[in-house]
Amino acid sequence: MKVRLAAVASLCCVLTLIVSFSNSDPIRSQTTKVSSSNGLSQAEQDLLTEINLARAQPQVYASYLAKLKPLFNGKEYKNGDLAVTTEEGWSAVEDAIKFLRAAKPLGPLTVSHGLSLAALAHCKDQGGSGTTGHKGTDTSLIEQRVKPFGTWQGGIGENITYGNESARERLLTWLIDDGFPSRGHRRRLISADYRVAGVSCGPHPEFQSMCVITLAGGFVDLQPVKTATVPKTNTATSSNKSKTTNKNSNKGKSP
Repeated sequence: MKVRLAAVASLCCVLTLIVSFSNSDPIRSQTTKVSSSNGLSQAEQDLLTEINLARAQPQVYASYLAKLKPLFNGKEYKNGDLAVTTEEGWSAVEDAIKFLRAAKPLGPLTVSHGLSLAALAHCKDQGGSGTTGHKGTDTSLIEQRVKPFGTWQGGIGENITYGNESARERLLTWLIDDGFPSRGHRRRLISADYRVAGVSCGPHPEFQSMCVITLAGGFVDLQPVKTATVPKTNTATSSNKSKTTNKNSNKGKSP
């Protein structure tokens, strides 16, 4: 699993040339300041905005990928002094182009506070441990991590990206999904089954930076429990964080 994730991270380097393409394209990554009302940082908002642009106009993102073809020779990608060996080569990019050209426009993912908290929990966990992948240091998966924050509706899934890349480079890496036959990362992002999302980005000791996006068909935040008021007592109250150990299906999780 870690080998594959490292391969995905290295492919981000391949996609740095997309920045030069996007400078003249009609759709660009958003870099303006955003309101903090949804709780997202600038980097997190940029990533969500980029994903929603791809959902709205998938054919435009297919055109970005099509410009990479002259730079591939089998599994080798070369652009000037940069040379990278991918797992699948141009065929993975071509597969993404076909998918995007056939995709219908979708509405935007809206921000879920509970899903963002679940993404933040995983980001902090791996930021401290240096681990990678979908399993937490406590062996939890996304289905367990969201439980303290609410309940999901429909499917649920999680995408993770490692490295210091732009929002567009992160997204294009997920869309290509090199080395992942199920194309789970791509299919989650460009799917009408997922309508809400949470995003968290933070430091990672090995890859410098990471971003986690959690997606679901719907999400209902856990309502805070109101404690009964006991008059004229000095009883201290304490909060107990519950640890969930129930097993659930891993629907929507990438391999």
